Amino acid sequence: MGEIVVNDFLSFEGFVDSAYTHTESDASAFDDTENSFGVNQVEISWLFNLGSVTAQIDIDSETSNGTNGDDVYDETDDGSGLGEVEIEQAFVNLALANGDVVTVGRYASMLGFEAYEPTGLYQASTAYDIAGYDFDVNSSYVQGVKYTRTSDTVFLGVSLQDQSFGNDANRLGGDGDGSFGVEVAASIDLGNGFSIFAGGTFENAEEDTELYNAYVTYETGAWLFAAELNLGEGEQDGGPDVELRSGLLMANYAYSDIASVTARFSDIEVEVGGIEADITKYTLAHNYAFTDNLLLVTEVSYADGDLEIENNNSTSGDVASFAAHLVFSF
Repeated sequence: MGEIVVNDFLSFEGFVDSAYTHTESDASAFDDTENSFGVNQVEISWLFNLGSVTAQIDIDSETSNGTNGDDVYDETDDGSGLGEVEIEQAFVNLALANGDVVTVGRYASMLGFEAYEPTGLYQASTAYDIAGYDFDVNSSYVQGVKYTRTSDTVFLGVSLQDQSFGNDANRLGGDGDGSFGVEVAASIDLGNGFSIFAGGTFENAEEDTELYNAYVTYETGAWLFAAELNLGEGEQDGGPDVELRSGLLMANYAYSDIASVTARFSDIEVEVGGIEADITKYTLAHNYAFTDNLLLVTEVSYADGDLEIENNNSTSGDVASFAAHLVFSF
């Protein structure tokens, strides 16, 4: 993926993600069988470089209804396949000495092992996305001021922001109207292929919410292994407490310069008052790069879940899906 350079001050990059998905489910909350094909997401990033001051504006369109950004144009369902156009990120960086950077604006959370965009994922779906319901910890975009320090082996970051969960506060309750939020993150490269990350975020509002995230990665030869754990708790707006526990185990093997296979196991446990849900997801994916700019990602996944209610009623269901994503990046 390479930037389109206009001049010394301005360049562009982005991607188009087209996908076919087939889903079969016996869970009552979802359709029995569903097929979809179309453009999932289009994103264009404006990159500005003024020496020690840089800036970025990401304009994004998704088929899902406005999950990440501030709407600038809401298109009705006219068959075009694209949904809301939004400003996903818009921030300014001031580079200081010794790898220190101060960021102001709207930017992504530092938490989570998996990438934010399809150009960086090893699979077509994320570990905590079950039949379109998103429990991801790394999909929040927040507004505030962030300080980061980066060296060859250590990363440190602190963010003071208006919210900790952006438009995704419903995952852990809260009303999304926090008086303030704080996020901290740190990682260290231990050498010999090992690295460790730990971070957390807290939102002070009428219903406080907090989330802790940690993961470890190990690279050796053509193999990449990862393990992640998330712990969170909050309170529904005027309702019961919410507790979230999730994690993943992943192995990726690059068997050539242009292709790799990935196996992933992930589990989600959610408690809301007297209701408990436990969902396990198994994923097998294959990545193949036709060129530096064109990537095909295919995936099969199976999710099995149980729902228990305080009065001893329970139900279960499963969801099987196949997805093929063609990602064009520039």
